[in-house]
Amino acid sequence: MQFEDMDIDTDVLASLDRIGFREPTRIQIETIPLIKEGYDVVGQSETGSGKTAAFGIPLAEKVRRGIRTQALILAPTRELAQQIARELSRFSHAKGVRVECIYGGAAMAPQVSGLRKAEIVVGTPGRVMDHMRRGTLDTGNIETFILDEADRMIDMGFIDDIREIERAIPKERQTIMFSATMPESLYAIRDGFTRGAKKVTTETRVSENLLKQYYCDVDRHLKFSLLVHLLNEEDPELAIVFCNSRRDADSVARNLRLNGIDAEALHGGLSQPRREHIVRLFHRQEIRVLVATDIAARGLDFKRVTHIFNYSVPKNAEDYVNRIGRTARAGEAGKSVVLLSEEDYDSFRRISRTCRFIIPQMECPRVKVLPFKRERYGDRDGGRGHHWNRKFERRATGFVRRPEAAWG
Repeated sequence: MQFEDMDIDTDVLASLDRIGFREPTRIQIETIPLIKEGYDVVGQSETGSGKTAAFGIPLAEKVRRGIRTQALILAPTRELAQQIARELSRFSHAKGVRVECIYGGAAMAPQVSGLRKAEIVVGTPGRVMDHMRRGTLDTGNIETFILDEADRMIDMGFIDDIREIERAIPKERQTIMFSATMPESLYAIRDGFTRGAKKVTTETRVSENLLKQYYCDVDRHLKFSLLVHLLNEEDPELAIVFCNSRRDADSVARNLRLNGIDAEALHGGLSQPRREHIVRLFHRQEIRVLVATDIAARGLDFKRVTHIFNYSVPKNAEDYVNRIGRTARAGEAGKSVVLLSEEDYDSFRRISRTCRFIIPQMECPRVKVLPFKRERYGDRDGGRGHHWNRKFERRATGFVRRPEAAWG
C-alpha cells in the first residue's frame, strides 16, 4: 500500500512526497483511516513504528489555516515535543499550517508570539499549563487533543496537569492517545478522555531476528575499559551508551573523550540549548557515541543507531526494552550489549525472565586497563568544564571471568 491509496488530501500528499514518504507502516495503515473518519483512537505500538506520522498526517489534513489552536499535542519531554513539531511542519508544509512548540527552559516571549498565529500547538504539560494560566494559550477552538507517549507522561508525574488541561478543552473533540505500553495507571485516562475509542495494537516486542543481544560479565572496575575496547572493535556507525544516572553519563562521556572517542552526554540536567545542540550533533553524525540516561530511550527518533551498550542495567524490563529499541529499526539490523557486573545481577535476571529474552553471553577479551577519572558533580554543562578529582578509579589486575550464570 502507498499513501496515495489512503485518500489523503493532495496538499498533504505533496508534502509527503517532498520528504520521501512513500509506504505507510503498519500502525499508520491501521490508524490513519480511523482518525480521518473522526474516531477517538488509542494506539499501542513499538518504538520507531511511525506513530508521529500516524496521527500527524490526518491532523495536517484536518487543520484549517487561519484558525488559532485547533489541535493540542502533549509530549513528556522537550526533545520529543520538538521532534513532533518538526514532523508536523513537514507534513503540513504545502498547506502552510503553522506549528508552535512550547516547553520549559525556553523564553516565554517567542512562544507567546507564536501562539497568536499557530493552528497546531505541541508542548510539554508544565509549559502548556503556564500558558493557560497566563491566558496566552486559548483552548476554546481545540478540536483534536493528542497525548503522545502517554504512559511516560504518567510515569513522570504529569497526571494532575494532564487532567487540568483536559478539563479546559471542549468536550466535543477528537482524542488520540499513543503509548508504547498500557499500564493500569493509564486506564483511567484512556477511559475518561476518550469516547468509543478504537483500539489499535501492533507488535510491541523487539524484533529478535534483527536485534542481536549479548551480555558480557565483567568486574565493575573493568567496565569502562571493556566499553572502550568494544567501541573500538565494533566500530559502530552510531552508538548509544545508557547509564542509570546523570553523574555516570557525564563521567563516562568525559572519559571516552579522554580516550579518543568522540562522545557527548545527554540527560535532564543539561540546559535546554545544550541538549538541543547534542541531539543535533548526533542526528548529523558529528558525534558517533551518545552517553545518555533514559531521556534518550523513548520518543527521540535517532536513525542509523547500530549499537546499544547498557553500561548500567535498568531496574525494570520496560526501560530495558525501550533502550534496546533505539536500534534494529526500520528493517535494519542492530546489536545490544549489556556490560554486566555483580550489582546488576538481580535487575538483569528479572529483565530476562520478564521479557523472556534468551541473551547469550559473549566471549569477553582481556582488555587494557584504562584509568577512569571521577568528577566532582554539579556542573550542568555536560562535563566540559568540570573540576576533576586527582584519584583514578582503582585499577584491577586483569580481566575477571565469572562462572556462567543461567539468565532467564
